[in-house]
Amino acid sequence: MDEILIKILFAIGILVGFFGAFLPVLPGAPLAFASLLIAKLTGFSELSWWVVGIFGVLTLTGILLDYLVPIVATKKMGGSRYGIAGMLIGLAVGIFLAPFGLFSVIVTPFLGAFVGELLYDRQNKERALKSAFGVVVGYFLSSGFGMVLCMTMLVVFVGYDILNIW
Repeated sequence: MDEILIKILFAIGILVGFFGAFLPVLPGAPLAFASLLIAKLTGFSELSWWVVGIFGVLTLTGILLDYLVPIVATKKMGGSRYGIAGMLIGLAVGIFLAPFGLFSVIVTPFLGAFVGELLYDRQNKERALKSAFGVVVGYFLSSGFGMVLCMTMLVVFVGYDILNIW
């Protein structure tokens, strides 16, 4: 019974990593992978080292994507660092407004990026709108990868180590 509770705690750690994939205050995939790795190192996971290694490589890939995809998408759409900073501020505001609806978590990063781009170049509202869209798309693409990776880790861990499906 104690072993199952400890495995559930590791699963909760992976789940917290899932939420960290889109919340900027938590290191999503690295947190989920750390839970998985600690479970393996302490003997609470019977996943093979190959599976853990593949998740490790995918986590490193996700870390790179978290930094590169928003930058590339922003630059592709003509954005600036102001747009990225505005998007992060908007996301933080959206997290606090989340009880008022998931819509706020999507709208506030866009508005933050738009305001940031307007601060960078007040004359060109069309460019600010286009680059704000690029900032948000880039962020959600990289977050999407992290969310899928964390969910995959959770499903594999729960299915293999808790439910013994495989």
